[in-house]
Amino acid sequence: MHRTLREQKIHIPAEMENNLQLLHSYNITRGLIKRGENYIAAQLLIRISTNISQFPIHAVPILTSTVVTCTKAGLKASAFKFASLLLQPTYRQKIDEKYKRKIETVVRKSDRNSTDIEMKRTPCPMCQAPVEEFSLSCSECKSSIPYCVVTGRHVTSSDFAMCPSCSFPGFFSEFNKLVALHEKCPMCYEKVDGVVPADYFESQKTIAK
Repeated sequence: MHRTLREQKIHIPAEMENNLQLLHSYNITRGLIKRGENYIAAQLLIRISTNISQFPIHAVPILTSTVVTCTKAGLKASAFKFASLLLQPTYRQKIDEKYKRKIETVVRKSDRNSTDIEMKRTPCPMCQAPVEEFSLSCSECKSSIPYCVVTGRHVTSSDFAMCPSCSFPGFFSEFNKLVALHEKCPMCYEKVDGVVPADYFESQKTIAK
C-alpha cells in the first residue's frame, strides 16, 4: 500500500505514514528472528507494542512475541513491562497456554530495577546529530527520518541505498545481506541484486518531486 501511494504521488498523512511504518515493522520481524537478529526484532516489536491499540485483534500474539523476543535479546525491562501488560485482565485469558507459564515467570522472577541495554545512537542523515538508532525523528533538526526497509532502524547517509525496484530506502550493507541470503526486498518482494550506494540528499529530492 505504501509503495502504491508513493508511485501514484498521493500525499500520505502523518498518521497513515505512522501506521504503515508500524505495519511494515511488524511484517519484517519474522524474517529478522529467522536470521537470528533478535535484538533488532525485539526493538521493532517494542515499537509496535508501544502502539498496541493500533492492533486490537492481534494484540495478544504481538505482545507475546514481544515478551519472548525481548527475553532472548536480553531486554529484561521491556520483557517485564509487556509481560505485566499481558497478565492484565484484558489479555490474560487470551494468552496461548504454551506461553502463559513463561510470561508469568518473566513477571515473577524479573528484577524490577533492571534496565534495557542502552540503545546505540547513529547520525541523523540530515544534521548528523546522534539519534537512537530505532528513533525515526531527530530532536536536533526536527526532521522525520526514513527507516530502513530491511531492519526498521533509521537510515544514515554513510550507508545509504535504495531498493532497485521500489526505491524504498535502507542500509546498503543490509541490502547486501539480502543478496547473500538470496532474499528479496521486504517492501516490494523483488530481488535487490543491483543495489548500489546512493546519496541520501539526492534521494530526498527525487521523493519530493
